Amino acid sequence: MRVSTGIAGLDYVLRGGLIPGRTYLVHGEPGTGKTTLGLHFLSFDPKSGVLITFAQATDLIRADAASLGLDINELVVLDFSPPAETFTEVQSYDIFSPAEVEREPISLQISKTIEGLNPKRIFVDSFGHFLNLAADSFQRRRLAQSFFRFATKCGAALIVAADERDCARDVDGVIHLENATEGRSIQITKFRGSDFIAGHHPMLLTSEGLQIPLSAA
Repeated sequence: MRVSTGIAGLDYVLRGGLIPGRTYLVHGEPGTGKTTLGLHFLSFDPKSGVLITFAQATDLIRADAASLGLDINELVVLDFSPPAETFTEVQSYDIFSPAEVEREPISLQISKTIEGLNPKRIFVDSFGHFLNLAADSFQRRRLAQSFFRFATKCGAALIVAADERDCARDVDGVIHLENATEGRSIQITKFRGSDFIAGHHPMLLTSEGLQIPLSAA
């Protein structure tokens, strides 16, 4: 049983959608539609989803979704974006780095939420911020690998959004979004466990969100 991305054209390209229990990276430069893709994915069945955000605050995300006609009112959101008060706070860390201090409570809250809700859809935006909780490149990869296994162990489809391809070798699928002079496009460059329609597919960002014309796909 496939998990719909919430975008008919993308499901067609993926031969029916995502595979449960797998991790997918959506990457591309800022403004290419990564968050919008994630909102489509979550709004398809918000009661079974969890959004973990390190970028935008919850109220802005819900407003953006509403402007696209996407209903995520029943979605559980873990908001780790910095509040305004952070700018004026002065904290000192005697032994551990700020990232190491913050990692434990963030990891604990994420694990409790996933274990308590057993979601079928999880979207992380932006995954680069999450990886910055690790001290070096070795620990970053270990953190990513352990999180992927934990989040998908009960069958959830996990999408992580990032500007870079840092974790591409450890995910099951890679979706690349591009905004070039000739127009926007989407390309599947990796998809374990299934066939897919290769190549660059035209993509539109409209007032109704992200669209992939079926005739083009």
